[in-house]
Amino acid sequence: MGIESTGGSLRLLFSQWQGGGNKPVYVMGSQLLNWLAPESSMPVETVPVDLSANGLEVQAGIFARETVLTQARAARGILNRRRPDRLAILGGDCSVDFAPFAYLNERFRDDIAFIWLDAHPDLVVPDGIHPNFHAMILSALLGYGDPEFLDEVPVKISPNRVLFAGLRAETEFKTALETEHGFTIEVVTVDQIRQSSTPVLDWLAQSGCHHVAIHFDLDVLDTTQFCSTAGPEPGGLFAEEIVRLLTDISNRFNVVGLGITEYMPREALLLAEMLRTLPIIGEPQGTGGSEPPTCRSFNDLLTEARPD
Repeated sequence: MGIESTGGSLRLLFSQWQGGGNKPVYVMGSQLLNWLAPESSMPVETVPVDLSANGLEVQAGIFARETVLTQARAARGILNRRRPDRLAILGGDCSVDFAPFAYLNERFRDDIAFIWLDAHPDLVVPDGIHPNFHAMILSALLGYGDPEFLDEVPVKISPNRVLFAGLRAETEFKTALETEHGFTIEVVTVDQIRQSSTPVLDWLAQSGCHHVAIHFDLDVLDTTQFCSTAGPEPGGLFAEEIVRLLTDISNRFNVVGLGITEYMPREALLLAEMLRTLPIIGEPQGTGGSEPPTCRSFNDLLTEARPD
């Protein structure tokens, strides 16, 4: 038995940043996504996110492990209370999809397929070398990784119900996990999608699933058009190709989940710091010509927001 839904849609705002390492700029990215998104009649819930960077460290191979785990449980608590049948998730680093996709897989069981629209496979397991959970989200959803995170996935996703679309980097992690556990996750390339949505639509039809959840990591976009992500990779898809693909999917299948993640607005971060320190606009109210706030080094800001 799956989860009994109360029906309806839900927009989930999840500004998690710790899953992508010590990069609080993800919070700004999530807030901008929410501001840019069109108004909707669907209810909105905000997952509480700890904004303090104090004391964060790698624990059991995962950066800020306890914080990320706590926030995943908070997200699941909201979903268990709301029990929606459709979800839009605005992140945050891409591990914000962990709890929502676990919920959707439990809700629809064998009748949901997952499109992983991403430049990276997100199939790392805790190894002491790559500690950020946003690189581990899919492996955890499949049932591989940290035991406490796996406990948050009551029904593991089957690899044959996942399709990579636009994958073009860090494929060695995909190969390693597939080889170790004896499965293969299919890939539809950028060139194939550029020609047509048909390979993705055919795969979905062959899956036999009526419902689809889409993990949309913005680093799948081509860097000549959009590069404000944590892991920009050349040779990606263009916005019009993404829109065409997702429209084609929604015209034939029931899209029940869409997570939009990994927006890292470096230019906005720099501009916000400039505005904070400029004369008049950056002066504290009533101080006239007093000393402006100390400006952090722009190089430091870029380092904070640099890709992994």
